[in-house]
Amino acid sequence: MIRICSTNDLPQCVEIAFARNNEPQNNSAYCPKLRDGIHADFAFLLDNVGSVLLGDFDGDAPVGLMGCFFNPENGWVDCSGPFFVGAWDEARAQALFAHAQNTIAGATRFNFFFDTRNAGLHELMTTLRAHRNDNEYVLSLAQADYKPQPIKHTVVAFEDSYKDAVLLLKNDTWAEAYLTDSELIGSISNDRDIFCTLDEEGAFVGYGVLKRYADKQRMTAEVFAVAAHARGRGYGWALLNAVINAAFDKYDAQSVDLVVDKLNDHARKLYFSCGFKLNVENASYHITPSH
Repeated sequence: MIRICSTNDLPQCVEIAFARNNEPQNNSAYCPKLRDGIHADFAFLLDNVGSVLLGDFDGDAPVGLMGCFFNPENGWVDCSGPFFVGAWDEARAQALFAHAQNTIAGATRFNFFFDTRNAGLHELMTTLRAHRNDNEYVLSLAQADYKPQPIKHTVVAFEDSYKDAVLLLKNDTWAEAYLTDSELIGSISNDRDIFCTLDEEGAFVGYGVLKRYADKQRMTAEVFAVAAHARGRGYGWALLNAVINAAFDKYDAQSVDLVVDKLNDHARKLYFSCGFKLNVENASYHITPSH
């Protein structure tokens, strides 16, 4: 039986996800790998309207689960899992997704992001006729491997006077970004830093985002965007190095990761030149429900 999980189910669900998500063949990139992170994410699902943690139960014990993070601003749902106690179960996976579709009112898109070695989710995406996006590389840079570079352009911390320019460039560059306007601006000084780069006249031409985590061991160089007229002049390079410098020098992170489209050769070469190394390749799919 599939039902929405309760607080009492949380410990068992965390253990299932922890065991499976640390296996490449069962990995879901929307789910953390550490128990504390999984617990925090699943607890968030239980407490936020629209989001759900679905369990497939055998009696009182969950044997499968799927987390659904609903964003009310754009109607997108990021799907964590499905995960199962035993082997991948295609029929149960389809049933969990069907239940999610019927449960989450207002969903306009379901997103799946997972290790390319997860054959079960590839099979599910084929069955559901999901749209396949470009594969994405997760790159990681250890502090010891960083090759500091001189920053030749002016890079400053975000301030309110840059808000409109940042959001305009964000929506021009990343029309389908998972990070909404309010999430980006609202997270500043909480768990994100935004850096802005200026041209020779002091005009805003781009921004970069550093995402911080509670344990401070790992941070993410999350989003970079440079205005079209200013590209190819080193502004992106300046932003990247400013973000990395802050992670290592200000926050003493042990590593910085980022995600880049597999087909974006120019960006990948830039990141590799700074010392980033390939960590994992993820597949990205989305499903648009028919109402």
